[in-house]
Amino acid sequence: MKRTALLLLMFLLGAMLPLGSAQFDNEWEFGWDTDVEPSYDLALDGEKWKIEDTLVFFVDNPRINDLSLTIVVEFEDDVEFIDASFEESITVSAQSNETFSIELTTSDADAVRSHSPSDKITIVVTAEENTGGALASPKEIDANLNVPRHHKLLPEVALVVDSVDAGTWVEEKLLLNNMGNSVDAASSIEAEIRSCPLLEIEGLEEGEGIQVQPTDVDGNQPAEILFRIAPSSAHPTKTCEVTIIVTSEGNGLERSTVFTIDIDESGGSQDSNGGDTGSSSSDSGSNSDGSSALPALATQTLFILLGIVALLRRNRLDVC
Repeated sequence: MKRTALLLLMFLLGAMLPLGSAQFDNEWEFGWDTDVEPSYDLALDGEKWKIEDTLVFFVDNPRINDLSLTIVVEFEDDVEFIDASFEESITVSAQSNETFSIELTTSDADAVRSHSPSDKITIVVTAEENTGGALASPKEIDANLNVPRHHKLLPEVALVVDSVDAGTWVEEKLLLNNMGNSVDAASSIEAEIRSCPLLEIEGLEEGEGIQVQPTDVDGNQPAEILFRIAPSSAHPTKTCEVTIIVTSEGNGLERSTVFTIDIDESGGSQDSNGGDTGSSSSDSGSNSDGSSALPALATQTLFILLGIVALLRRNRLDVC
């Protein structure tokens, strides 16, 4: 009797197992095929400030019939510069695992560059089964997306003057334009002077290490560094080419700008549009000597005139 009861119990348990397995297999699964943990860096073209990328999700359907789903893609915090293209209605064949793509693109370069890399973008994908009017609970997946950091530090020099006299100096500005999307600085600023060994570029090191916010984002302006163009008093008349090289602290890349300056050895007037200039004390002494020549000439002329008047008066008396 006991043996019969045991066999009956085993038979009942065996009959229940397929039923439980069938109920479990009836549940479809939905998740990311792309590795988005802990976050995902979007593909960014930093020269064009354009994003083109693809996220892939999967749907596993263990059922013996096809599965129809409605897909919705949204971004939290009202991110407007990324466009998502995807199939809004999908069908997954019976007992199959299929993948589907979400194409992410941008069209506004300024909006992409203005987005801080520190601010995460959360994408939410919702899948809801089409059950012919019956209620069904939607399933949801999400991911944190990053706009990668891109560093681009560009030097710029627009000379105020075209020439400078030998033995003097002129002050100019170097602009550091941060055309990236995160703060940057110049780890080094150097000047290379071509074929003018008696020309000095002074003060560029003052711009090293200065943090520069992204230019033209939130009203940010380029950093300004004052430097001097100072030819020696022995410098001959010549056109000199100067290259200023700036190394980005963010990515270590070097970028440069080139300008030319005319050096005048004669000390004549320089073509200036208002730049700050200076000169040596020897030039001041020369100007002082030149200004004293006029009083000396006037004194000599006075004595000559007095002599002529006296001579004429004497001749007049002799005639009388």
